[in-house]
Amino acid sequence: MAIIGGSLAISACLVWARSEGPLRAPEAAFSDFVTAEDRAEDQLTDPLVLAGPRVRPLVHEAIKDRTFRLRRYAIGYLGCAKYEAARPTFLAIMTDESEKDYFRGDALAALWLIDPTAGPRLAKDYSGRTDLLGRTARGLLAGSWPQFCRSWKDALLHTHE
Repeated sequence: MAIIGGSLAISACLVWARSEGPLRAPEAAFSDFVTAEDRAEDQLTDPLVLAGPRVRPLVHEAIKDRTFRLRRYAIGYLGCAKYEAARPTFLAIMTDESEKDYFRGDALAALWLIDPTAGPRLAKDYSGRTDLLGRTARGLLAGSWPQFCRSWKDALLHTHE
């Protein structure tokens, strides 16, 4: 009887892993993120968090599109995931004067999470600005800028603040 119960538990875990977890196709997880159905704002990145590293290249490509609807959340997710491959993209967004200041601030916050040396240096460089990029830089330097990173546990349990 214990063998049957154990087998059922393992089967249920495998079904979950393939439908929502780390064995899910990265394209399905990304599509779920973009669709953003039945999730509050703080839960938007849950499909990405649960999918794990295989979805990160798709998210990285998406943030290069200035019109991507969930760009801010995607940038934040990649920063929280410490996705090194996105570093040049974050730097390009942050230094591009034609980008909106909030994307530039998000890119700085993501760089701050990825690179503890370059993040503070860049924040100092931009701290004198009066826009959101400057406020982000000052907040990061002061330790008062909210860095919201969704944990795997919170994503799994669909917790909502």
